[in-house]
Parts: sequence; C-alpha cells; structure tokens
Amino acid sequence: MTGPKVAGIILAAGGSSRLGRPKQLLDWFGKPFVKQIIDIAKQVQLDPIIVVTGAYHEEIETVIIDTDIVIVRNADWVDGQSSSMKLGAKTAEEYNIDSLIVFLCDQPHVPVELIKRMITNSQREDVDIVATSVNGKVCPPTLFKKKCITGISNLKGDQGGRILFSSYKTEIMDWQDERLLQDSDTEEDYKKLINLYLNFSN
Repeated sequence: MTGPKVAGIILAAGGSSRLGRPKQLLDWFGKPFVKQIIDIAKQVQLDPIIVVTGAYHEEIETVIIDTDIVIVRNADWVDGQSSSMKLGAKTAEEYNIDSLIVFLCDQPHVPVELIKRMITNSQREDVDIVATSVNGKVCPPTLFKKKCITGISNLKGDQGGRILFSSYKTEIMDWQDERLLQDSDTEEDYKKLINLYLNFSN
C-alpha cells in the first residue's frame, strides 16, 4: 500500500520589497533559495512540486526550469500571499492529491525530517492540518489535507493558512530548532540566517 499523494507548493511570487532584490534567488551555499526548496521537496517525494511565481518571474523561472516541477505564474501577486496560496492549491487539486504542503520562498533550511513527520502525522483521520511550532510560535511550512482547499480558496489579501486553524482539525507539531524562525526579509536577516548555519553544528 502506497502512502498519501502530497503536493509541495512553493510560494515564490513576492516582490521582496524590504530586501530590494528577489529573496527567491538568494544564495544558499551555492544554490538559489528556491532551487534548494525544490530539492527538499524532491527528497521527500512530494508530487507534484508547484512553484508559484509572480514578481521577478523571468529570473526565477530561468533558474528553476525543470521537467519535474510545475510552474504557475500569479498575475495577481500584488494582492498578497493568499492569491498565491489559492493558485497553488487550485493547481494541486488537478493532480488528485491527498494533501499539500505550503512552503515560503525563504525556507531553504527546512529539515527533510520535519516534512516527513508532518506527512506521517497527517495520516490520522482526526487531523486536517499539520502546523509547525517552534518555542510556541507557529511558523511555516504547513500541511493541509485536500478538504482544506475550500478554506484556502476563501483567503484574502495577506492572510495565510493560520486563519484556517480554527475551522479544521489542526495539530500543532512542536519542532525544537529556533533557526526555523529566522526569515530573510532584509539583508541583515539574510546574514543572520547564513551565520546560524555556518556557526551551528548539525
């Protein structure tokens, strides 16, 4: 018996306004952020792997041209994160998936083991959403079962999946790695993230 069919949706449409350059293409030890996330998704055999582009779409799509991924362009990316989530979920639904995992484009450091555990936990019937929590703070990635696509389709503006937690059976999965909380919204943030991995022994 095979496991669930889980899609990976990588949100890579934002304009990176605070950074001043596309965070999707920041270097992660020799590899662009977005390419690293694709490789993580491949390691855990997510299928399909959907990358939602928008701002900087030409540069990003040039980097990730790959026959094993699906690229969808969000013309409405300025409307906020929800527009990319809706487009990604709608695309995933066409592949007869059981669930989907939403990644942000600045998560090149998401552990493979975290994704595997999320998928395992999601196979319980009493779970619709599996969210990640570090020191009590919820952070991406988040897994949604197919039934949640209806809720995702009703998101607006910069609303993320967290607003759906109260509407579906949600498990908050604790993960003890504070590095997951570090984003790359600014150059300073990016430097902090790199240093966390240069100075931290895995």
